[in-house]
Amino acid sequence: MVVGSQAGIEVHSWPELRSLRKLTTKLAHIHDLTFSPAGDVLAAAGGAPAEEGAIELFRWPSGELLKRVTEHTDLVYAVAWRGDGRRFATASADGTCRVRDAATGKCAQIFKGHSRPVLAIAWTPDGKQVLSAGIDQSLRLWDAETGRQVRAMENHTGPVHGLALRPQAGTDAPPLFASAGGDRTVRLWQPTIGRMVRFKRLPSAVLVVAWDREGRRLLAGCAGGRLRIIDPDTLEMVQDEVAVRGWLHTLAVPPKGDEILAGGEQGQFKRVRLSR
Repeated sequence: MVVGSQAGIEVHSWPELRSLRKLTTKLAHIHDLTFSPAGDVLAAAGGAPAEEGAIELFRWPSGELLKRVTEHTDLVYAVAWRGDGRRFATASADGTCRVRDAATGKCAQIFKGHSRPVLAIAWTPDGKQVLSAGIDQSLRLWDAETGRQVRAMENHTGPVHGLALRPQAGTDAPPLFASAGGDRTVRLWQPTIGRMVRFKRLPSAVLVVAWDREGRRLLAGCAGGRLRIIDPDTLEMVQDEVAVRGWLHTLAVPPKGDEILAGGEQGQFKRVRLSR
């Protein structure tokens, strides 16, 4: 398990949560950590507010720094790998998103259209389009090769803090994404056809969303440290508990077991068991 904060990047054992080592980083703020699909490269996103947005790529498991990319002019809030691991996309407080070649770090495309900082980014399963979302309350779908904006979806009435693609193996249905809204909603979308499927209103702002391994449950991390788990098809809330103190900023789902990791302010992280 890898944890990022203003204290740096630290590796812990799972499920014991025992500290094992730290990775050397120049990132003053760390906002996202994402492994490549093959698990052999770790991307760390962050930077310095209003000065620099940076991505650092580390070889895994050695922790060797492979490259550092610094073309964004403000914090990088999120990074997402394409399914083949050859490219990754970034979302920045400078209002732009970029697609980069993973081997060289060179920018292949820039997406411009958001009017305020971009907080979340994700690829469609076919790797042809990128979905972004941010403080301007919109989700935007982009053509990954041309940089053209395909459509904007503006149903949220507050900042959109996070995006998560539902696992849907063996189905021909359009990909389904969940969004985390500061308007106290989670919304389900099929952006490739421009459709908002349904939404669930919650008691507090939603800061992060994730799916369990099978895509049967939607996990919503909220202000107040609450973890709310929702059946995505019926919108029934099946679990609601306090996971951390204060705001819950991140959720991670391990490859096996019935526990997840919840992370919050002041360096908190905790194992949480999912109900059956």
